[in-house]
Amino acid sequence: MRASLPSNSSSTENQLPSRRAIVTAGAWSIPLVTLAVGAPSASASTTTAGFDLAIVGLQFGDSLPLFTPDYSQRYTSFVPLSNFAVANFGDAPSPDSGFQASYTVDNEVATIDRVGYRVAGATEPTYVDDVETIVTGTRTELKWLVPVSVPVNESDDPIFPTGAVVLVVESTVLLRYPNDAYDPTKITGARVSATSLSPETKTDNNVLQGVGVTELEPAAPYAAETEASFETVPLGTGPARTSRPTSVKITSVGPSPLPASGAAVVRFDYRSTTTFSITNVRRNGAATSDFLLSVTAPDRQTGSSVQELVAAFGTPLDAGDFLEFDIVYDAPGAGSFDVTSTAGHVGFLPADNNDRNQRTTEFAYVYGVIPA
Repeated sequence: MRASLPSNSSSTENQLPSRRAIVTAGAWSIPLVTLAVGAPSASASTTTAGFDLAIVGLQFGDSLPLFTPDYSQRYTSFVPLSNFAVANFGDAPSPDSGFQASYTVDNEVATIDRVGYRVAGATEPTYVDDVETIVTGTRTELKWLVPVSVPVNESDDPIFPTGAVVLVVESTVLLRYPNDAYDPTKITGARVSATSLSPETKTDNNVLQGVGVTELEPAAPYAAETEASFETVPLGTGPARTSRPTSVKITSVGPSPLPASGAAVVRFDYRSTTTFSITNVRRNGAATSDFLLSVTAPDRQTGSSVQELVAAFGTPLDAGDFLEFDIVYDAPGAGSFDVTSTAGHVGFLPADNNDRNQRTTEFAYVYGVIPA
């Protein structure tokens, strides 16, 4: 059962929220700042010399494109990610009693689903059920015990130490389209730490604070949402069947117009037909001659069965407006095929797939279903 977040500004829960969708690892490296922490509290009265636990962080997460609440500026935050570890840069193994791991995240950016650890050489993580959850406003900190000794690092490379224990943090990101507008001043970045249960003489490398956001840039964000109808047809005279789009609706979400340089893209299995065309173009339900005037059918890639139609918009589509059109397949395909077909799909394609003004591409395409 998911532990509910308390309404007061500071509270402690003893149960970890239940598992939700797991964010996959990305490759977006960001700067990390090492902070000093105070001497850990422990029952031991003497200092254990020789070991030196240190957080090693390559990445805090995949990039998360966001906009200011008025959509006038864009910036990047970072998805929480378990891509950091606890190494031992001392000359003796750390105590068998282990260490306390801590991870703090902005709970309006993401929720933490599961935490744990993975020792060197293990293929699967060990998930921890006994987790302390402390909520203070928009910050949620999770603490859990990692009851293992960290062996001495044998590598000369400080970035890739040997024997390091990976801290596992699995999360669900909340600030995804359409919830991609957020006040950047409220994001402070995730924080991870490791505190030995036995006193440690060197504690200036036990904490990493992730960078919350990048600098603000001017923005003119836009997004497209696509709907489509599909039909199931045979591939020529053979037993194989495919789905292909027959009618399409592309809506401009805004707040800025869909750029005129973008295009509607239709893809289907070429073996289902010999002639095809785009027709009956409508804007907000009325026939229009301002859009999709240039339609091309690029050559298929070698070995591919997918035929592509690219119809340039030619005119911006204002926020809230929608463009509809039909695809007509005038003749059946030639030949007989009994192999699996690729499902057709359709959507909006910007002139630059890396255009940072795009709010999302998740809903820009819609896919048919491959017939059984």
